[in-house]
Amino acid sequence: MSAPCPGRWMFWLLTLIVFSLDLGTKAWVQWYLPVGHGRAFLFGALRVYHLPEVNQGAFLSLGRQWGPTANLVFASISVLVSLMILAAYNRPAIRRRAFLSAALGCILGGALGNLHDRLRFGGVRDFLQLFLPLGSNEFIPLTGVFNLADSALLTGAAMLLLSSWREAPAVPQAAESPTPT
Repeated sequence: MSAPCPGRWMFWLLTLIVFSLDLGTKAWVQWYLPVGHGRAFLFGALRVYHLPEVNQGAFLSLGRQWGPTANLVFASISVLVSLMILAAYNRPAIRRRAFLSAALGCILGGALGNLHDRLRFGGVRDFLQLFLPLGSNEFIPLTGVFNLADSALLTGAAMLLLSSWREAPAVPQAAESPTPT
């Protein structure tokens, strides 16, 4: 009998949580706000919008100008990324590492959330934007409009970087060559 893998539950749990929260918040925005309207939270630092259009491009509308072609390209990338993550996750060395499994779960959940939107709506439903309050009702936008799947993808990518730095492989010592006598 094999030993339990601590990352197994973390991977699947985070995938499910990210996917569910992403779709749930997007549905909430569509239900709660009329199209074209927004609402400020956290003293104006966070704004939620119900945009009239989906984003057919990638993060921060990269490639949006190519419309349905961009949506097809980014949907294909989401499928490839999801398949690569599932293939990588099947390696026991990865399943044993909870932090790495959590990172992959965030990325897979985000990729699946945005893939769902691309297939169902023809683009991604973005609705969040962060602002820096300067006082007296002045705000500077810190981000473009994004969604929770985008946040999970970036968080997972940052966790992958941290994981690679935390557990850097040991550098093998060079064998000492015999000295001539």
